[in-house]
Amino acid sequence: MNYKKKLQYVLAAVAITAMVYFFYDQFKRNWDSIKTYHFAINYYYLVASIFVMTIGFLMEIYIWQICMNHYLKKKLGFLESIAFVNTSNLFKYIPGRLWAYTVQIALMAKKNIAKSLVLYVNFVCLLCVIIVSTIYGLYYLLFYLKILPMPISILLFGFLILADFAFIMWNTNIINWLIIKINKFFMRDIQPIKIEKWLILYIQFLYLIAWIPPGISAYFLAKGIGLDVAFSDVLALVSSMSVSWIIGYIAIFTPSGLGVREGIMFLMLKQFSNVKTALILPLATRLVCIIIELLLGIIGILLGMKYGYFPKQEKSRQKQ
Repeated sequence: MNYKKKLQYVLAAVAITAMVYFFYDQFKRNWDSIKTYHFAINYYYLVASIFVMTIGFLMEIYIWQICMNHYLKKKLGFLESIAFVNTSNLFKYIPGRLWAYTVQIALMAKKNIAKSLVLYVNFVCLLCVIIVSTIYGLYYLLFYLKILPMPISILLFGFLILADFAFIMWNTNIINWLIIKINKFFMRDIQPIKIEKWLILYIQFLYLIAWIPPGISAYFLAKGIGLDVAFSDVLALVSSMSVSWIIGYIAIFTPSGLGVREGIMFLMLKQFSNVKTALILPLATRLVCIIIELLLGIIGILLGMKYGYFPKQEKSRQKQ
């Protein structure tokens, strides 16, 4: 194991330890408020939460499939996309964030899909989801946090829209410039590809919609475990879910943003909900996401076995 991998595991351990200590400290400081919390389970809300969150996960796969199929002559079916994305997602809890892409590349090589295309599509999707999460973040800043004067907040929001417009208009130049820098820094093999303006706009629009189910799921989850959250705050929940997800993703030293995502979500929830909700809901949403990711991962593996994407099955066929 080289020093970079050792450093990644050390940083991951530090981040998880810090998260545990942070939430322990917050629980300790706010114990007088938390001890009044009654863990009342409503199974209808819990089932609704898992169902709606699953829709959000499937929408993300659908967006990835649309972008991938744009460059493929032989199109991927939705079940194949589930196999590729969900099987590789099982590896995102390994620190470094590259394992999931490595597995996805290996699986898609079975269909003779180039590594550079897989990396490019994931890169484009990541840029689009960053833009969408920033839009939700500025919405939260404008209508919930209110730490800046309204004119400045509106100016920031307008600047983001103009920046996004520039990205849509000149996306090929911008993305390919970023790819050149990434290839030099990370020694990756991402080949520049032209992408149409309408596709970038369409992907962003779909991501704007795709983040709504996780927010609604968080609301149902709060109701399902006896937390007090108003339905009028669903868009704030959407903002906290999307912003915390993208910051957790960027923190590549943690396994799937573990600790970072919960901490950011706590800070955002605390601005419009009570301390109990801010502390408990991030941990509960993480648990629900892990359950869904495991279930979808198992389904992905089964589908991968069905389509013959795994080496073991291929070897067994050759023996026969």
